[in-house]
Amino acid sequence: MENLTGSNEQQEFENLPSDFSSRIASKIIFTSERERDPDVALEKIGNMLLRNLGAPNRIKYFMDVMDALEADPETTRFSGLSWASLMLDREEDPRFEKLIQDILESMIQGHLRGDREEHELEYRRRKVSFYARNLGESFIAMMNINAELYEVISEIFSKLIRAEMQLENQKKESGPNARKISFAKKSEEEDRKTGKKLFDDVVDYIHARGEQRVGTLHQNNPNEFISVLADRLRSTRRYVIQDLLNRQAMARRKEAEKELSEKLAGAEEIILAKDNFKRGMKLYWTEKQYNFKYMAVEKVRATVYVLSMIVGIMIFLIGYSGISGLLWWEGIVGAVGMFLFAKFLCSRRFFRNFFPEDVSKELEVVVGSFTPTLRKMSHEQLDSFLHRQVKDSENLPYLFVLSEFVRYVFAVMPDRNNVVVEREELAEVVQNMEMDVARSLRTMGGQLPKPRA
Repeated sequence: MENLTGSNEQQEFENLPSDFSSRIASKIIFTSERERDPDVALEKIGNMLLRNLGAPNRIKYFMDVMDALEADPETTRFSGLSWASLMLDREEDPRFEKLIQDILESMIQGHLRGDREEHELEYRRRKVSFYARNLGESFIAMMNINAELYEVISEIFSKLIRAEMQLENQKKESGPNARKISFAKKSEEEDRKTGKKLFDDVVDYIHARGEQRVGTLHQNNPNEFISVLADRLRSTRRYVIQDLLNRQAMARRKEAEKELSEKLAGAEEIILAKDNFKRGMKLYWTEKQYNFKYMAVEKVRATVYVLSMIVGIMIFLIGYSGISGLLWWEGIVGAVGMFLFAKFLCSRRFFRNFFPEDVSKELEVVVGSFTPTLRKMSHEQLDSFLHRQVKDSENLPYLFVLSEFVRYVFAVMPDRNNVVVEREELAEVVQNMEMDVARSLRTMGGQLPKPRA
């Protein structure tokens, strides 16, 4: 069915007469001259253009119609009326809006391809696009008819800028997917064809038309209204481009905020991380006390070991000397007994029940259970989380190690670069937490409950 429709459109395209554009142009002139009411004339011209040029395969004929009207200075004003008829009827019938958009997109594509011969500006050594001249003359014609039609001109020009900027953004998004070499060649070739954007070319053409020509007898510039139009179009161009840039920046900002919100930790994750954080802080305190407790027990063991060896030597010497009636073999037995006592009962293996428990492995496991949540916390979430930890009564005995524990957690956290909170923000959060701890200490008179081993 699609092939059949396409063949019908192609057949209709081929059956159009060669002077189709000229006939439409004549019809526009005839309708405008025949009707006494300008509003009725605009309505009929708009309907006639929609009926004859609304099909996708006839869009390009609209530029031919405008070119035919602009070929004669006496009929140029009808090109402005044609554009005005489409713009004034677009609110009543959405088909006019689509036709205008299709015409502008066709102009942009033709401008990029350079499929029409360029127009050489008089008194200048440069050329402008066929489409820039086509649209520029229509704008000038509308201003010549009535200065109040500038609102229509501004609307058309704004649509042109937005359509061309949108096309440029689409090219930028699809650019990295293509090969660099071919894309570079394509860009260079495109620059050679077009030179600049269509809306810039339109402004340049109108500005050139509004200049005072050298050697004329007029003291005042008869085309001053065209220069004013060029200035106003420049203002419109700046406003529309700035509006587009603001919208793009806002869209990127919303997208970044959306991505950030997806990365941030949820309320449930924060609640689940609270208990593990408390447990990790207790284990960290226990691990900090490990060396002190270990050395205390080791001192006791070493002292008992040395004393046992000294007593054994003294017993051997007393037995060997026969002092106090102790026989020599009894001294040897006593010395061997003390040696065995020191060797077995004073060994690290025997004292292992007295040594503190090493919780380093358990600490790593517990810290690893809540670091993914801390990684996804924002500045506000982390500040609130640590503030609640300071206010929690169960953490009061461990407040003096809280700041050190937080630094330890972020120091051992893997892949630190993917953390949401920045280093400066983390330093600010820790500073706020230390101030909260100091306030808690002042409230309790500097006396904290003793941690339970």
